[in-house]
Amino acid sequence: MKRIYLIIISLFLIIPAFSQQQPAGSNEEIIEKFIEEIASNTDRELDYTSLYEDLTFYLNEPLNINTATKAELEKLQLLSDFQVNAILQYIKDYGQMLSIYELLNVSGFNEEYLRLILPFITVVKEEPLLSFSPKKALMYGSHKIFIRTQRVLEQQLGYSPITDSALTASPNSRYLGSPDKLYFRYMFTYKTKVLWGITAEKDPGEEFFVGSQKRGFDFYSAHLLIKDIGPLKTIVLGDYCAQFGQGLVVFSGLNYRKSAMVTSTRKKSQGLKKYSSADENLFFRGAGATFRIKHLDFTTFASRKKNDANITIIDSLSEEVEEISSLQTSGEHATPSELADRKSVQETVLGGNISLNMEKFKLGLTGIQYYYSANFIKTPTVYNQYDFSGKSNSNLGSDFQFMLKDVTFFGEGAISQNHGKAFISGMLFNLSSQINMALIYRNYERNYQATYNSAFGENTNNANEHGFYIGTTIYPYAKWRLSGYYDLFTFPWLKYGVYAPSKGSDYLIEAGYSPNRQVNMYVRYRQKIKPANIPTTIPSVIEGIEDVTTTKIRFHIAYKVSQTLELRNRVEWLTYQKYPKNENGFIIYQDLIYNPLKIPLTFSARYCIFDTDSYDSRLYEYENDVLYAFSIPAFYDKGTRFYLNVKYSVNKRIDLWLRFGQTYYSNINTISSGLTQINGKTKSEVKLQIRILI
Repeated sequence: MKRIYLIIISLFLIIPAFSQQQPAGSNEEIIEKFIEEIASNTDRELDYTSLYEDLTFYLNEPLNINTATKAELEKLQLLSDFQVNAILQYIKDYGQMLSIYELLNVSGFNEEYLRLILPFITVVKEEPLLSFSPKKALMYGSHKIFIRTQRVLEQQLGYSPITDSALTASPNSRYLGSPDKLYFRYMFTYKTKVLWGITAEKDPGEEFFVGSQKRGFDFYSAHLLIKDIGPLKTIVLGDYCAQFGQGLVVFSGLNYRKSAMVTSTRKKSQGLKKYSSADENLFFRGAGATFRIKHLDFTTFASRKKNDANITIIDSLSEEVEEISSLQTSGEHATPSELADRKSVQETVLGGNISLNMEKFKLGLTGIQYYYSANFIKTPTVYNQYDFSGKSNSNLGSDFQFMLKDVTFFGEGAISQNHGKAFISGMLFNLSSQINMALIYRNYERNYQATYNSAFGENTNNANEHGFYIGTTIYPYAKWRLSGYYDLFTFPWLKYGVYAPSKGSDYLIEAGYSPNRQVNMYVRYRQKIKPANIPTTIPSVIEGIEDVTTTKIRFHIAYKVSQTLELRNRVEWLTYQKYPKNENGFIIYQDLIYNPLKIPLTFSARYCIFDTDSYDSRLYEYENDVLYAFSIPAFYDKGTRFYLNVKYSVNKRIDLWLRFGQTYYSNINTISSGLTQINGKTKSEVKLQIRILI
């Protein structure tokens, strides 16, 4: 009776809050906000397609939390570890939920958060599983086709006219192909059981069906994934990712680390998963399978593909590559020199994992071995003495996770072929229903070598780093949220640009306030202190190291003017301190999102003003884009930027997107350098995309 009473009270409290119809684009905006938080802490150009795809899947196939496993709840990404564990415990104590609003009685959920995740979840009484058959998959599966084209409108140096004699003398002074970027994607999905698809991409400057690219696109990717067929948990063919433990051994595909989601620090590994992004490096190519026997999962996978590399020695007789200095990751093949390095070294990978999965305990063992057809020999420097060299390497690691009451402990230890070791351990716990906290300690030795690792840390590679992280989220009053983290790290050995042992820190504080359903705002303060060499005019002479301090202050507000119109404003200020520099930068923008109810059109636009002293004081801002495309440009110098996105739904099966963006620089007459140089003050880009549902 107590449970029924709580459900009735919850319905009376929350149904009025959901009675107003949500605007047409609000669900996608939730996903975009999630990705923006991830992107805000990195300067790298990343492809967020797989993450976006995981979340949009649940818009069409809401997750039934009554029957979802812990792994399925974690894949939703929007739920914290505390919320996942609280849902599972609630269902264990009280049985299946009778209403979605019953989540209000689960620790860690309130009205605001339920409104956030409502489009992605459902509550359905458990039904017997239907047997799988290829006929059912083909009959009830869904097909999607994406075609996209984009280009910079101003002429760049790499596409400008040149005489034949000048091009012969300098063949890399011009691109071989057109400035168009082309993208094609086909996807087939049948619930979560069958997924297969093809992705193809041509980068700007690459040839298309001529010259070096007679097969059309420069990059092709295909995958087939089948799940839950008897004891076969997963089988994947073609291109795929492998994610195990906390990422010290293998965690391929998109990965993110510190962000404003301060307690989302534990890696939520998904084992084998399909790869459908256009990044040409972050995947395996071959086959893998996971078998489940009671509480044990057995995974094996193999991969063989050719990678781009910087070639240093070629056999004069066989013309085979004998030695390389590094792998290339740009994926661009638009000049003769880039084509010469294309697919120049073959990589073979063998790996496996064994996991024991109990209700509150998990233990895993992961191993990987990889071989290259050429020797890695880096140019010796003062800082790279412990980097990987040779033709092969291997890693072995063990990970754990267990719960004691409301505390989750997790970690992983790993060793590389040269006996270098790495270790990470953490805790997630609730101090009360209003306070969540995360703690992480990591110790990565200077000689730990792993190509596919991606664990929590400050360095790009998990080596030469000790650190301690603490993050907490507090809900002191209704409508208020306070969050922050502090990360202290040391580098026992030298690094690129830091020729002495060093240390640094990174901390963030954010206060959020939502007075009602129409208004949401927050203030964020972040400061990072990292070491760098003291500049000197004499090559190879080191005078010492100094701290470089970057401080950012942001105020953001979003408010719904009406059911169809939303406005967003942001002001961000940055200071960059490195002797003798003391630079500043700021950015201000206004967003407008309009979703009319009576016509199948949606609009989003931004006008932005920026002013920074140099590239060192640059700012990055996430921009709305067409579906499955992402734009996070760097703003530096002085100028303005605006963009306009328009989506038109021709019918239930065809959607069109058009995007135009332009950046104007008031203080310079030449934009960029090298082959992308533009003689002028503006850089404009147009993008067109069509989606067809079958």
